[in-house]
Amino acid sequence: MIDLKFPPTTIVGKPVPKNAFYKHLEVNAKVKQHFVDDVASINWLYKLAPSTINVEDGKLVHEIVVFSAVLKDKDCPNDVFLFIDRNMPRHVVFILEYDNRYKVLLNYKSWKDGQNSQFDIIKTFATDWLTAERLLLTLEGQTMDALYEAMAGQISGFGTRKAEDTKRIVELEGLIDKAKREVESIQKRIRNERQLNRQMELNGAARGLKKQIAQWQNELQETKFVNSDKKYTTQ
Repeated sequence: MIDLKFPPTTIVGKPVPKNAFYKHLEVNAKVKQHFVDDVASINWLYKLAPSTINVEDGKLVHEIVVFSAVLKDKDCPNDVFLFIDRNMPRHVVFILEYDNRYKVLLNYKSWKDGQNSQFDIIKTFATDWLTAERLLLTLEGQTMDALYEAMAGQISGFGTRKAEDTKRIVELEGLIDKAKREVESIQKRIRNERQLNRQMELNGAARGLKKQIAQWQNELQETKFVNSDKKYTTQ
């Protein structure tokens, strides 16, 4: 049995039928099949809210539910958990279980609109597969917003506790990956280009991108370094 050592007042410990997540919603055949083929069972482990722990309500986060999902297939795609997250009006942490190993998964999300009726998934964070002894998640923060951000920081490995830091790291990683792909594309064009002046233009563009990548990487390392003492070790 999964035990995160959360306060007894947060324990729910109830099985949830898989079809409860989609029977009243529009779900495509592929996702529905993943529920059937890849997930053996889902349990509601914990409810984190001002009514169950000593924290203030958040401006954006009002309740965090922790589900465990026993998998039939270790490589179960994230489609199932993205579907659940997008359609639940609360924030979610998943503990995936396969062959006595555990992975903590959080689809980091924010409200899409001012009415708090729909979510945008910003990034999926997940730990490595862990033994039961290494399965740890610490409750930190005086508000639900702070509690969620601290969880995201632990699970992502960023160690962040503020939304702006987490979102900036995600943004920087995306910018760096995109720029690296652009550099590779330019270098391929240089190899195929016969005109010297055009080669020089492309080389200049590649150098500019590499300079920008270096600046972003420095900012990324600085942001991660500031939060390095708060990381959730997954090894």
